[in-house]
Amino acid sequence: MTVKKVKPRFPGIRVTANGNQLVSYHTETRIADAGVFYPITPSTEGGELYQQAFAEGKLNVFGHNTIAVEAEGEHAAQGGAIAHSVCGKRVVNFTSGQGVVYGVEQYYHAPGKCSTMVLEVAARALTKHALNVHCGHDDIYGALDTGWIMVFGKDAQQAADQALILRRVTELSLTPGMNIYDGFLTSHLERTFYKHESELIRLFLGAPDDIIDCPTESQRVLFGAKRRRVPQMIDLTNPVLLGPVQNQEHYMQGVVARRDNFTEPILQFLEAAYEDFGELTGRFYGLVTQYKADDADTVFVSLGSAAENIEAAVDYIRERQDAKVGSVHLNVIRPFPEAAVIKALAGKKNVIILERTDESMAGDNPMGRDIRTALNKALQGVHGLPAIGPADMPRILSGVYGLGSRDFRPEHTLGAYEFATGARARKDGHAASDGTSFIVLGVDHPYEVKSDDTPSLLPEGAVAVRFHSIGGWGAITTGKNLGAILGDLNDLLYERDKVVDELGNPKEIIHVSANPKYGSEKKGAPTAYFMVAAPERIRVNCDLRHVTVVLCCDPKAFTHTNPLDGMAEGGSLVWESDEEGEQAWERLPLWARQQIIDKKIRVFTLPGFEIARNATDRGDLQLRMQGNAFLGAFFAVSPLLQEFGIKPDQFREVVHKQYVKKFGRLGDAVVKSNMEVMTQGFERVREIRIGELEAPDRSTLRGKPLLPVVQSSNGESCGTG
Repeated sequence: MTVKKVKPRFPGIRVTANGNQLVSYHTETRIADAGVFYPITPSTEGGELYQQAFAEGKLNVFGHNTIAVEAEGEHAAQGGAIAHSVCGKRVVNFTSGQGVVYGVEQYYHAPGKCSTMVLEVAARALTKHALNVHCGHDDIYGALDTGWIMVFGKDAQQAADQALILRRVTELSLTPGMNIYDGFLTSHLERTFYKHESELIRLFLGAPDDIIDCPTESQRVLFGAKRRRVPQMIDLTNPVLLGPVQNQEHYMQGVVARRDNFTEPILQFLEAAYEDFGELTGRFYGLVTQYKADDADTVFVSLGSAAENIEAAVDYIRERQDAKVGSVHLNVIRPFPEAAVIKALAGKKNVIILERTDESMAGDNPMGRDIRTALNKALQGVHGLPAIGPADMPRILSGVYGLGSRDFRPEHTLGAYEFATGARARKDGHAASDGTSFIVLGVDHPYEVKSDDTPSLLPEGAVAVRFHSIGGWGAITTGKNLGAILGDLNDLLYERDKVVDELGNPKEIIHVSANPKYGSEKKGAPTAYFMVAAPERIRVNCDLRHVTVVLCCDPKAFTHTNPLDGMAEGGSLVWESDEEGEQAWERLPLWARQQIIDKKIRVFTLPGFEIARNATDRGDLQLRMQGNAFLGAFFAVSPLLQEFGIKPDQFREVVHKQYVKKFGRLGDAVVKSNMEVMTQGFERVREIRIGELEAPDRSTLRGKPLLPVVQSSNGESCGTG
């Protein structure tokens, strides 16, 4: 995305949300007439939020009632969504992974029926040797050539913006579309975004029953000079033959007629929609997004959330090595934007194509095949494409990364660059200089490359937080609340200081990125949550190994992991313990004490469970409310409030507003108890004195119970030790 520094008419309304919330609740519920869906991770939340808006009685921005339908399965949902859309309605479906491929049979017939629906996809790995519900691009590649328009967002802001852009184009081209973004890494990442003004939606899209000029000759043949914006293809008062049986004499005509009559104009519609949207909002995308690629010799090409990680690495390489390297993100993958890709890549020395899938039985992975085809057509001088000569043909290298949300780290991008430029070989000894062109990133494999350089690539002045907790204890909820509170502090700072950005919008003072580690199998097992607050946009989205604050909600964490891993010198550890001083120090193992002394780490203890027990007698809530105590402790030990001059009463007011939003439906007592736990955490966190390395070692933690103790009605108690 590029931003022109002219104040746009519709800059957006700032909200702190995750990707699903931005795309579904803040966007699709305000556009569509109907949501037809079936829950599947990580898109389940999209349908739930659409259902929530319906239950709340919300109208869309055109003043229309909506309908929410949870079907009996993904196949049925897709069929129902298509059927509803050809009746003249704006329709959305939300799906992922197996849900995408289960519905593939339905996709093929939708374009031929002139469906204009939008499928929101949080892209997910498919079950292969094992089940995985996390990020991968297998699902959307499995539906790549079913005749749908496909756009891909590198973050949730782009995904929400492309929900509008794609919707306009589906209705102009009479071709359905998929709006794709990375599952979990985008769908569940908490950040501050901009939702669209209602007037922008009405202006940019128009109402579904508007009468518009037919934009192509083929449509004028079908409908006449004008038509309904969303055609009622099934209309009992004007019946047409739709989806008949056709034999040898007729079937092929209809298939090939789509190429010139419907498909070929789509890229022009997309380019115009991108330009119009940019003029209105200040956010310009285009068919591809280039980052420092104009003068680059080596260029990365990627889809989705990896792009921002790569852009951060590009800046690092340019600064440290004075190298010419850039990045290209494909915003549109169907129709494949061949001309735009050729213009972006022609004349480069190396093109590194990184994909979140591995189709090992094909000549290359899907994006690699399309890019090679486009460049070879340009080399052959195919009509309608920019022509290139042999000297303009880059060397193409392909890599796989991030399958099933495998961590994609700065050292992986740097390793790929080192391989491409001849500075590093694969683990098996093969190098680019001997003609090897395929690499693996992020796992121990003969084809792996990884740099020895392991920078964090976080903005200077960032406060990086890592939670250590147990699945089911509410760490994700705590992390979400923490991210939302930090986002809301921006509103407080704007009201106080009136600081604006170059476009005149409220300036983002505290940038937030909150990244949970999801997985149902984690319940009862150790888990982690990552969050960064920084004065600039946070572009890396990976497990944090350079952290300034560790919130260790798990009292036994030191017995099975190293909570101090990657902590910065002078960082702060907040650890669940009802002990203080010398007793708490003796609970730390000798190896941890050595790291604490060497890195000058400040150690704090917090009796989070005790605080939670005092707030509720329900054992399950004691576990979950413990996190609120750690939330309060974070603000007590981190420098954020002091750095921004935020007073304690102002801070508590922001937290209270967030808790009302989160827990208000459960009643005032729940809000009050959560506030009390947070306040106690803020006030009762205690720094302990760093003791002697040789002090007695009581780190096995055997002794008194450390988990909640529940009192029964007869006064007896039970608990775990």
